[in-house]
Amino acid sequence: MLTRTSSAPVVLAIVMLAGCGGDPPPFDPDGGAPGGDAAMPTGDGGPLPGSDAGPPPPPSGYVDPMCTDGQYAEAPPDRGASLDGISFSGDVPAFVDAALAARYPFGLDLVRGGRMETRFGDCSVLFAGSPASDDDLYRRLDTIVHECGHIYDGFLSRPPTNAYVISDAPLRFDCSRGDTTERSGDTFARSRIRGDAYQPLRAPCAGGGRGCDFYADTYLDGDPDDGTFQGGDQGFNMLLEEAVQYVNSLVTAYAFADRMSAGTSTSARDGILTLLWYVERYLHLARTDYPSAYAAISGDACWRDAILTVWGRAWLYLELTREVPGLGIDDDAIEALVADATLLDEIERIRTASGCP
Repeated sequence: MLTRTSSAPVVLAIVMLAGCGGDPPPFDPDGGAPGGDAAMPTGDGGPLPGSDAGPPPPPSGYVDPMCTDGQYAEAPPDRGASLDGISFSGDVPAFVDAALAARYPFGLDLVRGGRMETRFGDCSVLFAGSPASDDDLYRRLDTIVHECGHIYDGFLSRPPTNAYVISDAPLRFDCSRGDTTERSGDTFARSRIRGDAYQPLRAPCAGGGRGCDFYADTYLDGDPDDGTFQGGDQGFNMLLEEAVQYVNSLVTAYAFADRMSAGTSTSARDGILTLLWYVERYLHLARTDYPSAYAAISGDACWRDAILTVWGRAWLYLELTREVPGLGIDDDAIEALVADATLLDEIERIRTASGCP
């Protein structure tokens, strides 16, 4: 997550758990999926979660009201809930739990789910940095929820199946064989989209700067043909996983936007918009250059429903946060890339494959 103040950009550290040799790490917070068991209903294409609580979000022109994405609904966080009495006195889990319980209970569900994976310790502590104050922890809540969400999904997954926990309805998808063909799946390395015709429109930052793709060096890194594992070698399964968690990052940032320091901006909107752009581009490259991968994704109801649900949830909060100050940096520029007609058509093709009118 990239943040900036009124003076200069600051890059928050991305914590990675390193593996050995050419194999993927046992768990990578930006991908990877260890096995695990937990009881939670599985999404099966049935009704999507709705709520009578809170105002409805503004409609988005990027979703289809007659399809899965446009029908997605959930109650937004209660941004007016009091945080009085919540203060950091050295106990990170207690602070995180109290703050999330007050404003984003599903975020707390993800944190508690992440704690079910005990190999890494308490995920809220692992990704809290070295907080010295309430403000330090409020600034890290979006990262904590995001990374604990990864760990929870990983805990629930059993390769070749990936679990995606979407909401507390509960809604969960368990989709199979989404990793690369080299890794016992049916797709290709996500880093291959870095060589498409769209990447030059927002070139990778390669170390810093603005107006460039800050996320490419993390999620589209490496060479999938060099025999050495890097995050970009992962398939469509982990690309979608990142999109799932970047929605949670945005929701958390929205819930606690009033705790941001004056003059500070966060890349919460930039992150999910970038991942939506990647998903569109991946589908386009799959359809045009990797037909077997495209058939595996577009021909599977689980993948179709998961894509459209994540797309719909993302736009629910992207519309809800349009006028909230400080939640984006270059989000307008990235949204313009997402809005490319050819790329939007890739989402429409998934709707058509799903039988939407």
